Amino acid sequence: MSKRFLTSAVVALAVAALASTSFAGDFHAGASLKCSDCHVMHYSQTHGYNGDGGGFSTPLGGSGPYHYLLRNDVNALCLTCHDGSSFAPDVFEEHSNGYVRQAGALNDLDSSGPYYPANGHTLNSTDVAPGSDVAWSNPDGLNCVNCHSAHGGGLANSYRNLGGYGTVNGPGNEITYSRGDVEGANDLALWVFEDASGGTNNAHYGVGSITFNEPGGVDSGYANFCKGCHTDFHGAVGGAEIGGIGSPAHEFVRHPAAGADIGAVGGGHSSMGVFSSKVNQVQVMSPTGQRAGAYDGTDAGLTPSCMSCHKGHGNQNAFGLIYMSGTGTIDEEGDDGTQARDACKQCHVQG
Repeated sequence: MSKRFLTSAVVALAVAALASTSFAGDFHAGASLKCSDCHVMHYSQTHGYNGDGGGFSTPLGGSGPYHYLLRNDVNALCLTCHDGSSFAPDVFEEHSNGYVRQAGALNDLDSSGPYYPANGHTLNSTDVAPGSDVAWSNPDGLNCVNCHSAHGGGLANSYRNLGGYGTVNGPGNEITYSRGDVEGANDLALWVFEDASGGTNNAHYGVGSITFNEPGGVDSGYANFCKGCHTDFHGAVGGAEIGGIGSPAHEFVRHPAAGADIGAVGGGHSSMGVFSSKVNQVQVMSPTGQRAGAYDGTDAGLTPSCMSCHKGHGNQNAFGLIYMSGTGTIDEEGDDGTQARDACKQCHVQG
């Protein structure tokens, strides 16, 4: 699918409107977006909101009117800003903004490569979510607001607007976060720390600017969020979904996304020494606030979770997997790694 390029006028006006706002996960709140950027009262507009009829207005879709007074289909409306622009994070297929996206890239049913529907979350897909119990799918097609609350999530500090009203999870499973340009230091009682130094998209959305904390040390706010659709893929160690009952050598039936620190369970199958020796490291949860690339073995509580193996949106690998061998330049697919075992061997000693 071709990129949805904005006109220079749209870009200029959008940049002007957003110049004084943050690009944080509680975006779409307060002054960061006008109601009329996404909504239209009568599905009829031929000019802007200035007194002379000028000014920016988001184009109307051709198949309206739409639910909730939206200007377009949900996905098309979101991609008006979030595909092919530099003033807002570009989340669809390739981008040229110069940073490695934390969540990678979405694809859709029309994607023909290098981003395919097998590579991650596919917009407009009606397929049943893997691991969902009871089986869940969106009969109208997967859309952005199944995961993200367009109006800022259910909390003032919802990371990436995940969860909250209108999403599959609903209020209560938001992922909390703090920001370096606001709070200053990493708040270890919250799930994510976003560096945000410099105020650029890279500082907010680049993989090197994000730290995944582990408040409490036994669960994963990230996995609990993903569990909203992928129900059977997360649960307590020893439970029916994950297994691993008894001593550390007992078998898991699914890879745990919490409660299994590297090197502490699995009968020696994983090694903190192996993991900490990698130059390039996958992201894991850290109760002390360590960040990928600086996991040095001093934090014995490092725990893999969903984002350790998968890009949240996807990438060019099957299942959005991160093929990270530990060497080479980090990109959205991993680094010099070429297969799933490269990710496994970040922590595991076999093979």
